[in-house]
Parts: sequence; structure tokens; C-alpha cells
Amino acid sequence: MTEGEWLIDKSALVRLGHSSDRDLWANRIERGLVHISNLTRLEIGYSARSGDVARREFREPPLAAMPVEYLTPKIEDRALEVQILLADRGQHRGPSIPDLIIAATAELSGLTILHVDNDFDTITAVTGQSTTRLAYASTAKGGRSGAGDNLEQAGESTAD
Repeated sequence: MTEGEWLIDKSALVRLGHSSDRDLWANRIERGLVHISNLTRLEIGYSARSGDVARREFREPPLAAMPVEYLTPKIEDRALEVQILLADRGQHRGPSIPDLIIAATAELSGLTILHVDNDFDTITAVTGQSTTRLAYASTAKGGRSGAGDNLEQAGESTAD
């Protein structure tokens, strides 16, 4: 049996440092089995504390080890198609536009979505595609921290 490949969502990426399977995912990332969409890279860049931090995060693991999946017209068309299918169910205002595009990217690339976001459950109820929910321990504050903060906790330096 061959091991699968995943497309990581930012919801999972920022929690890798808290994952109970941290070493397993680090190994999969090192082996190029965990991909990232360019849309997720843009989300990470948006959350960066500075240009220097963003540059460092993109050139070092884990981000540098992830193959990038770029958007195509077929991906964009599939995201719209799924949004319309969700509208048929009255669920089209739940999942974000980025989540629709990331799900379409994974579906058309044959990748499993790695996430911690209930919107993907809504989307995949329509598409039937596979997902993996990252197992993680929530922070003491119960909230999410920025990508840089959790990459640091995953063993990556994000100091300014």
C-alpha cells in the first residue's frame, strides 16, 4: 500500500507544532508528501510580522519542503461549481472562498486535504473527496496563533 499525499490548509499548518503526530507530519513534509497551494502561501505572507520573517519562513522548512500547487482555470471553475452545489443546499455562505479554492485544488490534484477547519467538512459532503483532520492540542488560550508563532513551536525559527 502506498502512502498518500496531502494539501495542507493554513488551519493545519499553524497547528503543526501542537500536533500529537508532529514527527509523522514532519517526516511526510521532508519527503515531499505534503503540498501547499499558492493561495495558502499568500495567506501566510499576509500573516507575516515583516518581510524578513516572511522571506525566512518561505525559504526554510517546513514551507520550503512543500511542493507548491498553483491555481488553474479548471480549479477556479471547480470551486465555482462546488459553491453552486452548496447553494443548492443553502450552505454556500459557510465555506470561505479560499477554502473552496483549496478544496478544488486538492480534488483536481488528487491530494487529501489536511486541515482543522469545519468548512472543509461542508465542502467534502458535496464533493466526496478525502480529508485528514490534524490531531492537535489546543493552546492554553484556546485560540489560534499566527503561522510564524506555531512554526516556531514546530522547531522553526521565526525571530525578527
